[in-house]
Amino acid sequence: MSKPVKDMKILSLGMPRTGSSSIAKALTILGCDGVHHGIQSISLPHEQVLMSKAANSTFPTLPTYTGSPFTRNDWDALFGNYEAVTDMGSLFALQLIKAYPHAKVILVQRDVDTWFESMNEACFDRLWGWRADLIIDYLGPMWGLQGGRTLRTVLLGFFGADSVDGMRKVAKDRYMRHYEEIRAAVPKERLLEFSLEQSWGPLCEFLGHDVPEGVNFPVENNRSEHIARIKTKENRFLRLALFTGIKKSIPWVAIITIIVISLFLR
Repeated sequence: MSKPVKDMKILSLGMPRTGSSSIAKALTILGCDGVHHGIQSISLPHEQVLMSKAANSTFPTLPTYTGSPFTRNDWDALFGNYEAVTDMGSLFALQLIKAYPHAKVILVQRDVDTWFESMNEACFDRLWGWRADLIIDYLGPMWGLQGGRTLRTVLLGFFGADSVDGMRKVAKDRYMRHYEEIRAAVPKERLLEFSLEQSWGPLCEFLGHDVPEGVNFPVENNRSEHIARIKTKENRFLRLALFTGIKKSIPWVAIITIIVISLFLR
């Protein structure tokens, strides 16, 4: 028997790199039963399959665009284990607002220039480039992993671009339009525009919770921490690829590739 679908209560639709990890932690502290965030989702293959399907159903600029309906049942299959969505879910903001019309919406916004610096360094630079290409395009598929490819697909679709440079060119304009679209789509009584500096007060009032006593508002996943964590995962994955390749005596081209990768671990 499948698990019952949880009631989607909160959509935190501020863009990635606007404090989504902090919001996810805050909602968990307030008792939210399951908060979706890309950091955890990337290691869940079934979610990556559904996220790719959602992107291909939503973004017409993708070469893999299908235009097939992504229904409420589909969203429940992806997010049914969670009462709140943050981070990557924000890239499907209008679709989620329509699918979950009774959910409260939190909108965290940063200065656009500061956001772009963080997004570029922590996401664009980490998901594109020779190192990312080797992991995402070659080594990942050897283990049946598709998280990196899914992230690329969703981001390219959201920004309506066909390359990382294309995303960089339109990122700031798309960022501003994202917030305008959400403000236009959500009734004011269901929308909280929030900054992390405001701490617990406005968030707790909006959600009908008491302010947690003796608990500082969480500050999670700053840029340097995010980049360091990704580099650690990359290096661990590359070492695993090296040792597995040697153990299984995979074809010599792959072995040479893995050895070259290992020389550049940092």
